[in-house]
Amino acid sequence: MLLKDKFFSIENTVISNDVVTYQIRLLSDCDCYRGHFPGKPVSPGVCNIEMIRECAELFTGKDLFIEEIKQCRLTAVSSPAICPSLDVAIKLIPASDNTAYEINASITDQARTYMSLKGIFRTKQ
Repeated sequence: MLLKDKFFSIENTVISNDVVTYQIRLLSDCDCYRGHFPGKPVSPGVCNIEMIRECAELFTGKDLFIEEIKQCRLTAVSSPAICPSLDVAIKLIPASDNTAYEINASITDQARTYMSLKGIFRTKQ
């Protein structure tokens, strides 16, 4: 895990039907924020994508890599100062051979969606 417990921490996990939602807290003391618009930090999109990948690994219990991003929309700027608590919701559909997952994920809070992602994550072999 590259970002867990450095960039974000998991406060709670909710599984409903085939979707897992990690209630996370953005950690404002992360070095990433010091370098990404100091004084007015925002979460870099690449860190949001990595946060989704790491949460998917926690859910599957497998090491995953991103094989394909079919769609990724950054629809609002997230920041530990503006929205310290977020939900990372992930729906994973396993491939027939169990070596990959189709993923549909979002990062939200009660007011807005910050990012949505669709893609293929593959297990490391």
